[in-house]
Amino acid sequence: MNTKTIFCCLVVLAGSFLWVCSIGEGSSSTAGGEGTIYVAHWTHTAENCPGRSKEGAGMLSDFWANRDTAAQKGIKILGAYVTVTEHDYYFIVQAKDYKSVVEFFLPLVPTQTGSFRPVLPMDEWIKMNRPK
Repeated sequence: MNTKTIFCCLVVLAGSFLWVCSIGEGSSSTAGGEGTIYVAHWTHTAENCPGRSKEGAGMLSDFWANRDTAAQKGIKILGAYVTVTEHDYYFIVQAKDYKSVVEFFLPLVPTQTGSFRPVLPMDEWIKMNRPK
């Protein structure tokens, strides 16, 4: 396994832990209106790094500063990490709807390649996966 794969696995596990801490063990990922958890991965090449220009660096700063506005729209950031030398960003967010997640990440689209996927906490998956 390479370092990037290990890091991604750790981010998913950390997200599950944060989820359990934030809404309580044994709860559904949509219980109480908390929403779905997404793990997002965004990346760019070193040559195309937005941080190399004043406008690109400003876009990244504005994106991160926008998290307060995102919270007002129902996006809860459970974790955010960057591998500086590999130009990768990992986010764990919780949202009540998919549209909000898309809107939150839209500013990254012009300069990044990314994806975000809904995930379940491991405890919830184990309960669903037990043979009957």
